[in-house]
Amino acid sequence: MILRLLAYGVLVVGPDWRVLYANPEAERMFGSKGTTLWERCPALEQTAFAAGFRYAMADRTELLSESSLPAIGWCQARARPTPDGGLLISMRQVNAHTIETGQAKTALVMAEIGDALTREESLRSALVRCAQAMVRQLDAALVRIWTVDHDAGELTLCGSAGIETGDPQQNVLKLGEHKVGIIAEDGDPYLTNDAATDLHIGRTAWIRSERIVAFAGYPLRIQDRIVGVMALYSRNKIDHDMLNSLSSIADAIALGIDRKTADVARRHAEDRLRKQAGYLEVLHILGQQLAAVLDVEVLVQKVIDAATRLAGAQLGVFFYNLPNEFMLYAISGAPREAFDKLAVPRSTTLLAPTFIEQKVVRIDDLRASEQYGRTGPHFGLPPEHPPITSYLAVPVTGRDRKRIGALMFGHERVGAFTAETQRLIEGIASTAAIAMDNARLFREAHELIAALEKSNRELDQFAYVASHDLKAPLRGIANLAQWIEDDLEGQLNDQTREHLHLLRGRVSRLEYLIAGILAYSRAGRDRGEVERIDVGRLVKETWELLAPPPTAKLVVEPNLPVLMTSRTQLQQIVMNLMSNAVKYNPGRELVIDVGMNKRGRQYEFFVADNGVGIAPEYHEKIWGLFQTLERRDKVESTGIGLSIVRKIVESLGGTTRVESRPDAGATFFFTWPAELDGESST
Repeated sequence: MILRLLAYGVLVVGPDWRVLYANPEAERMFGSKGTTLWERCPALEQTAFAAGFRYAMADRTELLSESSLPAIGWCQARARPTPDGGLLISMRQVNAHTIETGQAKTALVMAEIGDALTREESLRSALVRCAQAMVRQLDAALVRIWTVDHDAGELTLCGSAGIETGDPQQNVLKLGEHKVGIIAEDGDPYLTNDAATDLHIGRTAWIRSERIVAFAGYPLRIQDRIVGVMALYSRNKIDHDMLNSLSSIADAIALGIDRKTADVARRHAEDRLRKQAGYLEVLHILGQQLAAVLDVEVLVQKVIDAATRLAGAQLGVFFYNLPNEFMLYAISGAPREAFDKLAVPRSTTLLAPTFIEQKVVRIDDLRASEQYGRTGPHFGLPPEHPPITSYLAVPVTGRDRKRIGALMFGHERVGAFTAETQRLIEGIASTAAIAMDNARLFREAHELIAALEKSNRELDQFAYVASHDLKAPLRGIANLAQWIEDDLEGQLNDQTREHLHLLRGRVSRLEYLIAGILAYSRAGRDRGEVERIDVGRLVKETWELLAPPPTAKLVVEPNLPVLMTSRTQLQQIVMNLMSNAVKYNPGRELVIDVGMNKRGRQYEFFVADNGVGIAPEYHEKIWGLFQTLERRDKVESTGIGLSIVRKIVESLGGTTRVESRPDAGATFFFTWPAELDGESST
């Protein structure tokens, strides 16, 4: 009952600012409608009381503050924490002269300005609160705050409070225009207590009608940089104490503008970085996908889906060409049925620069573009076409400027595509061109491989048929020669007998030659089954198959490895090299040495002999087809064995070579892939 009779307001709030009790005077000051303190008195947010009450609540400490409460006037408030976590607030109205006038008012304004510049998210809302605080605390008629854009040479009104001027032209001023623009340009403050007759500040009729007496304009300066201008109009003269206050206030607002601007720039930079990071992530994923995709239809769909998303387009289309195909397309952002009824794009004034001249076209508003609507029969978009206002088209160009197609995007909004969007899509177009070139090369390679496999099959069939058809009459000739010799036994002279012997020898050589050609045609292609091979044991088994003469001896080095490889191919090489050594050194005490040297991921095997050797000028010739160094009448040879060796080795990515001198033996080297190492054989 006593609280209801008190001449000052008493109000109790809970930890959630819910009003638990308010006496009649508190209801007069704060209002009676609303659940929380802030709902009852929204104007509190614009005073120093708001920051003080929150501080007392958070730190659980008693706080005394003074400020001006709208519609009430100067007030003094005391906030005490309550045991339940709330506050007991008492507030009484006081006369202005009871406050320590100038310094107190400046302190109150500075507190509200600091709170506004700290708590408000946007610079505009913060400067509006700063202007309102100056009007309320300094009894100003009008306060305005502009920010400066030196690049544009303009000032923009960001905060205003007090009476209206009815002059919207002052929302944006040029540097040097009006007294405010001159202050921003020169950096000098300006004060007059005779505003009605001062022509520098202009708007004489308004000043007289509103009985404006004083004007104070201050540059908002950060070191040697002007960030804005603050202007105050008052119906009272501005004294020395007020000037000092305005100078301090201007410094505080300038610092706040600088910090807010820096925060905005930082947030914009962070937004750009996040956007760029998102772009890079999409491009990275797209690059990985394109590297793994060789199907053109799948590839172009992935490209247009990613590009449409990055461009922020409502519609994206990738038109492209393939050999022996009409123009194809992939679409994103709309059902394909929306384009199925439309004709193939023609060389219109809008499309030709991209399709024909391979130029980028970006238009903010198609309806206002000279390139749009000049070609019949539609003179614009066909009736069934999705609506487009913004337009972006980027050519996709392959190697040697070869035209592949074009990426095209649309949006209903004007100016949807920026220069940054254009650069981004140009990068995607380059990536897409590379991927499509690779897909084309892959397809062509597969076609060539298929054609080669078909040719090889036909060659194998031909070689088999030719071998069979040629060997049959050769065997008949050999048999016929033998029958003639048998039938004329005792009647042949030595010369005729020698001729028949030579005939059978030539037939036998031709059979070997046919077999050698057949083996050469298959060398390197028929690798056989891969199995675990002990190379040392393979060499010994091959030597036994050769049935060498007693004068020939084999030495197998102990370091020969165990490999996972093709037995057929490796044995064919070893047999050819060892048989050549035996063949070209008849009757000689011959030692053949087989060993190995490790060369990174390959083994280099060697087959060495101590035979007649080979002159250096023949070191390369001997690898050729049908090449022999001895007359065939002296040494029976087809000249194909070493050609087969080289062909098999090179088919596996290896190399062959020989080191030899006349009468100093010969060493043949060949490399072989080390697919699986095992323990060395002994």
